[in-house]
Formats: sequence, C-alpha cells, structure tokens
Amino acid sequence: MSTADPASLAAPDPAADAAIADALRHIATPGSFYTGAERIALARYARVCRGFNVDSSSSSDLSPVVADAVRRVAVDAKDSRPEHVTAWTEAGHDVLAFVELVAVVAQISSIDSYRVGLGAALDPLPEPIPGDPTPANNHEAATSNAWVPTVGIALAPTALNALPNEKAIKDAVSKEWYLTDEYVHKYDADPGRELTRGQMELVASRTSYLNECFF
Repeated sequence: MSTADPASLAAPDPAADAAIADALRHIATPGSFYTGAERIALARYARVCRGFNVDSSSSSDLSPVVADAVRRVAVDAKDSRPEHVTAWTEAGHDVLAFVELVAVVAQISSIDSYRVGLGAALDPLPEPIPGDPTPANNHEAATSNAWVPTVGIALAPTALNALPNEKAIKDAVSKEWYLTDEYVHKYDADPGRELTRGQMELVASRTSYLNECFF
C-alpha cells in the first residue's frame, strides 16, 4: 500500500490534528519498557507490515519475538491467541511490555488509517526523545477476563489502563474520532457529534465486521 495524495479530501480538523501531534510525540517519548527510539522502531515496522512505502529494513533492530508481535498486532490481530502472550513472557519479556507494544502499534495504525481514509499523506514519525524507560504502571492491574492485566474487567475502554500514560493518549485521540469513555456504554446519550449515535455505531460495527474485529 502506498501513501495517499497529500491533498486531503476532507476539511482539516484542528482538534484531531492536535491530538494526533500529541500522540506522535508520545510515541517518540520513552515509555515504561521501551526507549523513545525503540518505540519509533515499533511504529516504523508496523508501517512496513501494513505495506506502506518505508524502509523495509525497519525490523533490523527488533528481536524476532518483538517483530512477530508487531506484525500480528498491525495486520493480523484477529488471529492472536493466548499462546502468543505466553510465548512473549517465556522469551523473557514483561507482559506489560506487550501492552505497551500494543498501544504503540495500535496508535500509529489508527493514525495512519485516518490519514489514508481522508486521502492525506502519512504523518512523518518524529525523532525519538532521549531517555530511559520509566515504569508507570498501575499496580492494581491484574489478569482477570483477558490475556493481559487490566484494572477491573477487560473492555475496550480498559484494555490499556494497566499503563495509564498509554491509555490517556489513546483516549485523547479517541475523543476526537469517536467518544469519551463516559459515553461508550450510554447508548441513549447524545454525544453532540455530526453523526447520531446510531450512525456512529453502524459505521463502527460495519468496520469491525469487515476487519474481523472481536473483543
């Protein structure tokens, strides 16, 4: 897949663009388990896996187990299984490092899909911010009904809440594209968007169906 023409087919959305800029800076910032350079490498290889015209050697700095996880999350998430998480931890990686990887890859994939959908060019990846990873996990997180730890039961809004910084940046972008958490399960509430809630859920459910997205 190649990037689209830089001329967007839709009017600019300053709020969404600002949230995306913040998200890209966050990807370049050291996380709980990865340096900024490592997080950019995850994002770059996710683009390779999705067929974008970037350096195909982008996986060279990733170990095989990390590269495989990036590929699966980027293009084959529907075939993920508990055994993949088990293999991750058996390779010596912290399970929350997998959550951070999911956060980075899902974020860049969502941003890229948004740009392509608008007929716009992909955002350039920023230069990584120096520094060491600093653990910022929620110590209340535990494995319950999911394959990885969450605070409370695992649902779409709680999937990343074991790593609050990753959840916060995801929420900031999601607010501009979809809904805030407070509205997700309030189906009769009007979120005040251009589409009605029913129209939004029709688009979301159709997209999920076509991508075989299950939670």
